[in-house]
Order: sequence, then C-alpha cells, then structure tokens
Amino acid sequence: MVRTLTAVRAARMTPADRVAFADAALAVAGHEVADPVLRAIVEQAARDELTGDEAVAGIRRHVQGTAPQLTRGEPR
Repeated sequence: MVRTLTAVRAARMTPADRVAFADAALAVAGHEVADPVLRAIVEQAARDELTGDEAVAGIRRHVQGTAPQLTRGEPR
C-alpha cells in the first residue's frame, strides 16, 4: 500500500492568537503572567517586535533585577 503525506499549511496566527495560546499553555500548568512589564514583553514578542532571545533577555533582566530602575519624576 502506498501512502501519500501532504503538508497542511498552518493558519496565520495573529499576535492576539499568540498571546492567547501562551496564556492558555500557562493556565493549563496553573500559571499566569500578572506582571505588566512581563506582559508587555510577551506582547512585543507576539507582534514580532522582539526575537525570542531578546524577549528572554528582557524577562531575565526584569526578574533578576538588572533592568534600569525608574525614579519618581523620571520620564519613561
């Protein structure tokens, strides 16, 4: 018997779909992203504004406390 495999083109995911997928995967494991800075990094990566490596580096800087800290009155 001959079997033919065909490739099915994946549907194009929107950034909102990507974030929803990540949220669902975390929820299944009992987690969520509540930190607004981490949420912003995830959303930037979902929009392809950051590579995966850049997102990981930004998350590590934020979580490990090596990110620059803003002081009151300092512009963003």
